[in-house]
Amino acid sequence: MTTLYPVQDVFTRGEISPRLHARASLDFYRAALARCENFVTLPHGGIRKRGGTYFAGEVKISAKKTRLIPFIFSADQAYALEFGDQYIRVYAYGARVGTVEVASPYLEADLFELAYVQSADQMWISHRDYPLQVLTRTAHTAWSLDDYVIDDGPYDDINDTSTTLTPASYGSFVPKMTSLTAPSGTVSSQNGTSDVWQLFDKNSRTISFPSGGTAAWVQYQLPGGAQKVCNAYWIQASGAPVGAEDMPTQWVVQGSNNGTDWTTIDSQVAQAGWGAAERRYYEFFNKTPFNYLRLDFEGGGGPDASNSQLAEWSPNEDGDLMTPFNFTASSVIGINGDTGFQATDVGRAIRLLGSDGRWRWARIAARASATVVTIRMYGHVLPDLSPITRWRLGTLVPGKYVESGSLYEERLAFSRKFSVYASATGDFDNFALGEKDDDALEFIQAGGGQANDIVWIADSDGALLIGTLGGVRALSGSGIDEALTPSSFKNRRSRTFGCARIRPVDAGQSFLYVTRSRRSIAELTQTAQSRFTSDDVGQISEHIPKQGVVELAFQTDPDPLLWFPLDNGELGGYTHQPSQEVRGMHRHRLGGTFSGAGWAIVESAAVTPGQDGNDDLWLVVKRTIGGVTRRYIEIKTAPFEYGAITDAFEVDCGLTYIGAAVATVGGAVHLAGLSVDVLADGKVYRGLTVSGGGTVTLPGGSTAAKWQLGLPYAAGADTLELDVGGRDGSVIGRRKKVAKAILSLLETDTTGLEVQSLMRGRWEPVRMPSIVAPDGKATLFTGNVEVPIDDSWEGQGRVRIRHVNPTPCTIRAFTPVFDAEP
Repeated sequence: MTTLYPVQDVFTRGEISPRLHARASLDFYRAALARCENFVTLPHGGIRKRGGTYFAGEVKISAKKTRLIPFIFSADQAYALEFGDQYIRVYAYGARVGTVEVASPYLEADLFELAYVQSADQMWISHRDYPLQVLTRTAHTAWSLDDYVIDDGPYDDINDTSTTLTPASYGSFVPKMTSLTAPSGTVSSQNGTSDVWQLFDKNSRTISFPSGGTAAWVQYQLPGGAQKVCNAYWIQASGAPVGAEDMPTQWVVQGSNNGTDWTTIDSQVAQAGWGAAERRYYEFFNKTPFNYLRLDFEGGGGPDASNSQLAEWSPNEDGDLMTPFNFTASSVIGINGDTGFQATDVGRAIRLLGSDGRWRWARIAARASATVVTIRMYGHVLPDLSPITRWRLGTLVPGKYVESGSLYEERLAFSRKFSVYASATGDFDNFALGEKDDDALEFIQAGGGQANDIVWIADSDGALLIGTLGGVRALSGSGIDEALTPSSFKNRRSRTFGCARIRPVDAGQSFLYVTRSRRSIAELTQTAQSRFTSDDVGQISEHIPKQGVVELAFQTDPDPLLWFPLDNGELGGYTHQPSQEVRGMHRHRLGGTFSGAGWAIVESAAVTPGQDGNDDLWLVVKRTIGGVTRRYIEIKTAPFEYGAITDAFEVDCGLTYIGAAVATVGGAVHLAGLSVDVLADGKVYRGLTVSGGGTVTLPGGSTAAKWQLGLPYAAGADTLELDVGGRDGSVIGRRKKVAKAILSLLETDTTGLEVQSLMRGRWEPVRMPSIVAPDGKATLFTGNVEVPIDDSWEGQGRVRIRHVNPTPCTIRAFTPVFDAEP
């Protein structure tokens, strides 16, 4: 029989499915493992024991599920948000931020269906059963959650019934005047023109000559010192062609509260070329209330410069400060499924087409009955009080709230059911549709023979990706590098998998998303402009995501790793570097136990930039401690690389002590009654018990100045049956006997490393006494070691490897030395 030395120096395909354990002819077979638990496959080819988890705190309500969501303002200002049952808490860089806690409406059952999109210090949070919310950070310890009130839109379809809506007021700074002082307030002009009140009589057929020349002012004063805010107005010329020539060509609008000191709030120049009865609309920013409002003009009087004339000046009143007025429907038909106005309509927007052909909008302030509500008007004054036939109700009401969001090309976009709503460019509060390139737009998912719900949207290079239950589509401008606008768009279907309602992640060169069943993970790659394709990245490791993926979190540094909690409580990992053909899955079982499981349950994961340049992986972990369910927030520590053994942190839910050399440390009350491992000044202590008060004492009076203590976990790897050396074909299935294993190690504490034949139960330790310091402290070894193995001919040439100490272990290559039947 021939002794074989088949080296395996690549583990980049990670743990593969049991269905593939006999497929030795596949290219990836020799880069795979049968089991990869608590080891991470490295882009360089080896496997490294994962870092431990650091205890950051207990969630507010340990008896209920909790979710983590990242809030990243910048690389050096990043937070992890603890979303629990009707509350939000804030963590940053390993600890809770003060006592910050924000009340929220979200119930425990809905936490994992929340969608979010962030821009700078604001995060919009959406869920189909809740009004859109915005979380705002104004300082490190100042956070607030509020309803996100969209100024205008989005809207349902335009009314196509006979129902009309009649307003009781114009929404004007000035009432409908019948004289200089009636019905209220005072109209005056520079020249004391007696009919100047006709500029405010809401009748475009009447005119006034406020100036006998080219310049003058006209003003209105509110009664009793009242004040209003104006931020828009319109001006109308006379219906006579000659009168239009007498229109002023430049002016300022000013406000005052004493009639002496004036503040300019708008100015216009070069306003020539008026047509008969032409109206021009002007909008500006102003939040200051005034008692007086003045139009000070010049350039009027026409060619002879004799008389300036205007038909109407209609300044509005800012809707936010307006006293609501009645809005009456002629019937309930077309309103809320023919049921009329409901109490839930309060706060809902209405879009109205005035008799001047201009769309305006209002917000419902209160409901009086099924046909009567009170509203506040926004935008320009209504030209008259006639019934409005063309109107649209806001679409965001109970049962129709938005479900997911994204930012795309300076637009804030949300989806609901089959629709995507995108704001005006650079104006996240404005969802009113228009025809200009920077106006808001609405896209309705249709075609393709299926009507699949949209479950997420995401920004990608050159396209807004739309994930639906049936697959992924790409929404973009109609041409190459052309912006998405109301008049220029295309919607392309890609050959992809249906999507789950789980937020996808940007993995650099591609997107990773969960398929509809939640039992596989797909990679979305761009093949051409706005064209994408998908592959199941976990197909060769299908048994891992088949446990049910809960959510995704992608870590860029120090290695590109996708993390995904599973329904069985394991933490799935996927090393993703496709440019180097590195695609390997691995499983992680955290220290501790919960109920019937032999490991702690990972329920949520989120990634934020860390302070040391590495990304922080935040976890919510559930354990049974002292007979009680505890949920802790923990941070996976950075992997051990090129450091001192005392710096290694290879325990879970752990703590670090640095200070004077002591025999006892405290602060571990969260692990009271449990058995922990300790690395104290580089010396390993296993199986120490945490007292009820949270203290741990080293045995034999030993002391240490640096402690790493926490729950133990073992890292394990099982090799596959290698197919090498057969003189007459494959040796798969033939009897083999392993005599020893040769391991190539990097910075490994060999005292915790053990090897075992797959068929025999005895673990063989790596015996290298020369690398253990005289004081019993562990040291790190780099190089090759040989371990004899007790095996039998019934084996398959397969070996198990495990590392049990709270110390580092990296395996660069593995060589089983075995004899096989010829």
